[in-house]
Amino acid sequence: MCKACCDQGEITCPSCGNQMPAGRGDACESCYWSKTCRKRIAIGQAAFASRELSIEFGEFGEWLISATGPHKAALKINRFLSFFLEIDQKWQRIPSYPQLLNYFDAEGLRRVRLPMRWLHEEKGIEPDHQAKRINSEKRRIYECLSSIPPASLLGGALQSYWHQLEARIESGRTSYTSARLAVRAAATLLLKTDQAGQRLPGQTDVDLYLNTAPGQASTLTGFTNFLNREYGTSLKPVIDTRRAKKRRKEKLARSIMQMTTSAEKDDAWMSQWVRLGMEYFHDRKISIKTIGQRNIETSVDGVLITLDGERYWLPTA
Repeated sequence: MCKACCDQGEITCPSCGNQMPAGRGDACESCYWSKTCRKRIAIGQAAFASRELSIEFGEFGEWLISATGPHKAALKINRFLSFFLEIDQKWQRIPSYPQLLNYFDAEGLRRVRLPMRWLHEEKGIEPDHQAKRINSEKRRIYECLSSIPPASLLGGALQSYWHQLEARIESGRTSYTSARLAVRAAATLLLKTDQAGQRLPGQTDVDLYLNTAPGQASTLTGFTNFLNREYGTSLKPVIDTRRAKKRRKEKLARSIMQMTTSAEKDDAWMSQWVRLGMEYFHDRKISIKTIGQRNIETSVDGVLITLDGERYWLPTA
């Protein structure tokens, strides 16, 4: 405790009239940070070319003080200055939500949640969640497209495939989400084939890819059909069911072995044990919801599961 606080205790803040420690001098903590924030707002306002945006930034700063408290507002205000300056340079006014989304994209708007909240609450700018979702899907699609050298043979093939999907989207025959999954599967196959992008995939490349990701067969079908039609290949996204089953069995075995080391074996653990065990030992895929504790009986050497009138035995860990 400083000498002023020790001698005088609490005094009245000259600015707001609230009690504060005497050692704070001429302003309580809230008044100090409010003054600091407003000073930073004034400095930021001098950088705007448009008087309208300068005023808007000041209004946002006052809202930020109220919404987050003066301390946080003072620390955050300069972080959002560049967002308002970009708006100033681009529009010289507050634009509509579609304009903001097209310019900053969904990821950019996520970084300025507080300014977007202010625009919604104080300026009535309604976010379009559907447009935001589509924008996010587009960004992911472009990331996949850029993963292949654009000037290469495979880069051109992937771009052409995307243009075909884009036409299907515009005609309402597919969605951006389906297109994004298709482009991602195609890009992954091409990267595994040749990262330089100069060699078209062969059947061996398709087989190797599907051996590691058998669930991608249906998603990859559209791209292999495209390559067959446009580049004269003869690819078939066929899964080696025996190998896929073997890999699944190995994965189940690893999961089961990991569960045996668990210290806590409660009801949730038992439900998971039954789910994995039924698939591993009896080739029956069931959900945890299907199991239910009423269908599980403990026996001397394991557990008995009753499903659809049949009983199955499983070992205990």
